[in-house]
Amino acid sequence: MTLVIEPGWVWDAEHGLRTGHSVIVQDGMVADVVAGSPTLEAERITAPDALLLPGFINLHNHALSAPLFRGLADDIAPGDLPGHIVYSLLMPLGDVAAQVMTEEEIGDAAEMALLEGLRSGTTALLDVYRVAQWPFIERARRLGLRSWSCPYLFSAPVGMTPDGKPTYSPTADTGFDAIIKLFDRCDEGPRGLTRVGFGPHGPDSCTPDLLRAIDAAARERQTVVSIHAAQNLIEIEKVQAAHGTGSIAHIRDMGLLRPGVVLAHGMFATDSEMAMIAESGAALASCPLAFARSGRFVPLARMEAAGLRLGIGTDGVTLDMLHEIRTASVFAKTQSGTPHGLAAPRILRAATRDAALALGRDDLGLVAKGARADLIMFDLGSSRYQPVWDPLKSLITNGSAADLSLAMVEGRVLLRDGRVTVADAAAITRRGRAAIERVWREAARRGAIPPSIAARAAIPLH
Repeated sequence: MTLVIEPGWVWDAEHGLRTGHSVIVQDGMVADVVAGSPTLEAERITAPDALLLPGFINLHNHALSAPLFRGLADDIAPGDLPGHIVYSLLMPLGDVAAQVMTEEEIGDAAEMALLEGLRSGTTALLDVYRVAQWPFIERARRLGLRSWSCPYLFSAPVGMTPDGKPTYSPTADTGFDAIIKLFDRCDEGPRGLTRVGFGPHGPDSCTPDLLRAIDAAARERQTVVSIHAAQNLIEIEKVQAAHGTGSIAHIRDMGLLRPGVVLAHGMFATDSEMAMIAESGAALASCPLAFARSGRFVPLARMEAAGLRLGIGTDGVTLDMLHEIRTASVFAKTQSGTPHGLAAPRILRAATRDAALALGRDDLGLVAKGARADLIMFDLGSSRYQPVWDPLKSLITNGSAADLSLAMVEGRVLLRDGRVTVADAAAITRRGRAAIERVWREAARRGAIPPSIAARAAIPLH
């Protein structure tokens, strides 16, 4: 089937803003982008007030975390937690979810989160989760989304040396073998819709032997690696104590500072470490809302100044990429003290073309002949945009996910006229809500949700 899309504007990072052009979609690809309205037999979508652009690529996310931590990890007050939020709330609650959720419940919760992403213009995402939560893959496929799954790997410490360094059991399960099996079962190859990679949790929680094995396996399978790096001071101190170097240098020494590797956060990376990342060809996925809710600005202006390959992720805070993109732009302006920091074309490039290249896909993140037809369109006809002087600035400054009018992956329409066409959105939400509420009740019973936070629950926990 041939589809002709006739929007008011077409944009991508390499061709800029074009007006009066039509996009021809055929066999999952952009067959052509032509001036005017082509005279050919085809279904047509005519939208003179709409902006068509490449689908957003969420470069770092935890889909299960979005509903699991929703409302729990916000507005944390002194005394609410006994320690760092990652170790005293997020990981314990994640442990309970991993222990009690059935495969069906995991899928239901993941699908609800993915639905949120789709409705905000996400057509592809790199997601990190525990390997037992692999039903994420099936639900992403069901919705028609493009995905890179990078399940967690950990080295479990079993003791300490006399000088205070952790020791590890050589026989402990790190998740490595399970990920190899998942890759063999689900990965569709370098140009596939579904990819499986590796998600070592961080340089502080994986031994050098494990990191080297991950690097070798990823290279052999031509797949990606996602690793948290310089995300908090605890990690940096542990790496320095164990290896005598910074987190980024240690990752480099393990072979994992290179193209095909996505570093998550880089919140506490120094200027020299950011330069190291830029020189290596690795990408950095920044997730500003994840740190903003803890009262911190992600140093986006410094990241941009370093010239590194920057992508944007939602980190499971929300899956609303438009919200995350706007936040990144505002942060960069505030930090740089200029009104042009991460301006609309630059931040949109990070969320489309640069993210695609970080994942090794030169056929994504474009609206151009020969590119895969992963496209989204926002209707700018409402009062919040009008009159339109510059559609990119209008979208970033005033845009709402509610105005997404079209989303497609490989030419398959997933959302049209604001309505999801591939699933029953209400049923997905109902099932996902029930799955997460059951985890919350069990986590509260076990103490994984501290009493001071559990007391504020809007649902009965007993």
